[in-house]
Amino acid sequence: MILIISDEYDMSTNIVIDWLDYYRMKWLRINDTDKCEMSSSDFGIFLKIKGVLVDIDEIRAVWYRRGFISVGEFKKLQIHQLNSYLLHNKSVLHEYLQYKLSHKKQINSFSKANVNKLIVNDIAREVGLKIPPSFIDSQFPDLKKYKKAITKPITPGFLGDIDGIDIDSYTKILQQDNLKSFSTSLIQEYIEKKFEIRTFYLFGKCWSMAIFSQGDDKTQIDFRRYNNDMPNRTVPFKLPQSIEQMINQLMQKVSLESGSIDLIYSTDNNFYFLEVNPVGQFDMVSYPCNYHLEKEIALNLISDREI
Repeated sequence: MILIISDEYDMSTNIVIDWLDYYRMKWLRINDTDKCEMSSSDFGIFLKIKGVLVDIDEIRAVWYRRGFISVGEFKKLQIHQLNSYLLHNKSVLHEYLQYKLSHKKQINSFSKANVNKLIVNDIAREVGLKIPPSFIDSQFPDLKKYKKAITKPITPGFLGDIDGIDIDSYTKILQQDNLKSFSTSLIQEYIEKKFEIRTFYLFGKCWSMAIFSQGDDKTQIDFRRYNNDMPNRTVPFKLPQSIEQMINQLMQKVSLESGSIDLIYSTDNNFYFLEVNPVGQFDMVSYPCNYHLEKEIALNLISDREI
């Protein structure tokens, strides 16, 4: 059986499951909204979800797509200290479950869902990848000490509004007008680029797509500001073997089996690494380039079974 940990709205998960069905492989999907009970005895450890009892020993591989397994019942009480105690119990159960699943074949895990961007940048340099000149600054940086620069969050991005303050994770040009409520951020020198690259990595193999975002003012700084009226042109792209080897070294050093990687190709003909997202969307690469990445994931999960 293949265990899939996801969220209920992820369409890529649905397509991977379609491939598992095609190959007649049993699977169990746990969404972050599902309640899961765990029990153990001398006969083993069992999960109960939606009335189905599953022996962990029956699970042969785990794909952590995203989300969280909610293990155990938690009813919020009036006493704060007791709530903290019960929450800690819940987290211990979750940690134990993750430990038991770590002995299975895995594509990523909950503990790898968020990587430290600063550490990853250091490791990327160590393996030979180019990184834009980078700084960490706080409390209204002096713009005079930078060339043209961009700013981005250090932590995984948040989109939304808190107490009337609009918060987003988009990359921005560092200007005086966006320093009004500046907090500690990652600042990088702005690299003039010919195009951007989104690469999907899985067990040492890379599938890449070039994104021609420079011709549109809306997507020039950050292609995620999609222009639905005039989408960026995207084409399959093959990274040089040397760059793919460096990416493989990086992913092994940060213990990731899979992830979505952002790079740029500069106007002076250099590849620059930007970041890796272990739970990033990959359908945006799969469909335009006809890579069928969902099938690749399914095949990797059942690779020790004859097809």
